[in-house]
Amino acid sequence: MVQQPSYQTPTRRRCRREGAKWTRSGCLTCKRRRKRCDEAKPCCHSCARLGLKCEGYGSMWAEPLDPSAHVFSQSRAPKRRRFSTTSASTTWSPRPEEDLWLCPSSPLSNSLSTTPTTPAESENNSPRFWTGEDNEHGDRQITISEIDSCNTLAIASPIPSGYFSHLSHHDIYYLQYHTEQGSKLLANLESVDNPLRSFLIPRALSSPLLMKALCAVSATHFANRSRDKQEAQTAATDYYVRTLSGLQSTIAKYSARTIPDEAILAVAMLCKYEIVRGSVQQWTVHLNALQELIMARGGVDALNDDMREFLSGFYIYAYNMARISNRKHINYDLDIGNVKISKLDIYIGYAEDLIKICARIADLPTLSRDPVALDLEVHSIDTSLRDWAPTNTTYIIPRGITESNLARLRMVANCFRDAAYIYLHSTLERMNQGRASPPPSFNTPLQLELQTPSTPAESPSISLRRSTTLHQLLTRIRASPLDEHCEYSALTFPLFIAGCESKDPSDRKLIIQSLDKLEANFGIGNVRRAKEMLNILWAGGGDVHWLDMLERLQWDLILA
Repeated sequence: MVQQPSYQTPTRRRCRREGAKWTRSGCLTCKRRRKRCDEAKPCCHSCARLGLKCEGYGSMWAEPLDPSAHVFSQSRAPKRRRFSTTSASTTWSPRPEEDLWLCPSSPLSNSLSTTPTTPAESENNSPRFWTGEDNEHGDRQITISEIDSCNTLAIASPIPSGYFSHLSHHDIYYLQYHTEQGSKLLANLESVDNPLRSFLIPRALSSPLLMKALCAVSATHFANRSRDKQEAQTAATDYYVRTLSGLQSTIAKYSARTIPDEAILAVAMLCKYEIVRGSVQQWTVHLNALQELIMARGGVDALNDDMREFLSGFYIYAYNMARISNRKHINYDLDIGNVKISKLDIYIGYAEDLIKICARIADLPTLSRDPVALDLEVHSIDTSLRDWAPTNTTYIIPRGITESNLARLRMVANCFRDAAYIYLHSTLERMNQGRASPPPSFNTPLQLELQTPSTPAESPSISLRRSTTLHQLLTRIRASPLDEHCEYSALTFPLFIAGCESKDPSDRKLIIQSLDKLEANFGIGNVRRAKEMLNILWAGGGDVHWLDMLERLQWDLILA
């Protein structure tokens, strides 16, 4: 029987009047007075009633952050840990202040070994959970020395104020970085109401678990864009492991239908962590866990409005992209993936229908034994692509969005449409090749040269030829600056699909240069992995389909 982590019970507890509502997102005046705030805009009623000047809800940060600044200093030597002598596994004793750290008896301690583990379901029918693992493709295994060294990092600035007295120096720094920069670069649409700030930060300030997950994302994004890569990535690993431990403990305490919102949001942040980090393992593990937690709560419709709005776009984007590149590793669930969006989403913009069409294309091989059904589905997909337009669906436009923002979103969506046509041709060609010759064996060493049949003629039932849509996509890319406007960060998938089908050296050069811009401007690690995959394909002469190459490499490629 697995023993659950135990925590020390504090000797003193802070008490408040029964029924008093206290919030961390009130006005600055109420925060300074440590009083509850009704959060009325533009001036809260509490300040007006007492005749006080309401200082509003602005930023409390001392100064803007520069991701290139050197903010870490080695302030003290790492403390030695006392290791258990009764177990062959690598464990340690937590310090009292590490309330969500791993404990020696926790199943999460197995994540420090090279063997992945799968903890059993808890006795109260909670959903299955998972542990972290890494592989040889650049995803380093978490080690004790790495985790221990996290405790030697000290932030030079800023200093915690009374508003954040419950947060560590690291928490405050990475929260500030997320507020000022990360939240603007980790979405495909920046607005006044960006939920990565307006929704997520207040929740994180009242949830230590969600705060750790948010800081894990913020730290790994900071590592991608700064000179302090090692220190920041070590901090990110620390937050990641502590989030897993906290989730393990939290889920064990609740029944399936009462899992708290913060646990679901923390799992979503772990999915985002893997995307930002550029992992080739573990992403679909977290995505499956997110799906299980949502279904345990009764589905997307059972979530409250804010949760549903925040999670729907992210899940639709991630889940349908996973159906394209990771379909063998995800839990197939049509109900969640087909949720409709009413507000222009920060992840999918105008491309919602196109992303779902690409997922339908990924399902075409399942119809290979039924030619009639296959032909009908191809015709339906082609009709949907031909008739698609950004104006087909009317979305609620968030505050602060300009016509320039919308024009960039339309450009990105049109690139998705071109990529969908290219992907459709590529999928049908791969299916025809599969019928013409047996599939290659993936148990042999990697060989890039394969004997493949000649390329079959493109299907006459598809409206646009592959060469036409490839030319259209690259023409759009050449005409766009691909600057730091975050709408362009969604172009990873179209550029990758175009790269897989490009034969011309100048086109390939344009694609790599464009991906370089995305990586430099937005600091998202999955772009680097997409470039690596393209270089592998091109080095082999382009004779191996990219999905077959993923099988050989056993990569969990993230195209979201």
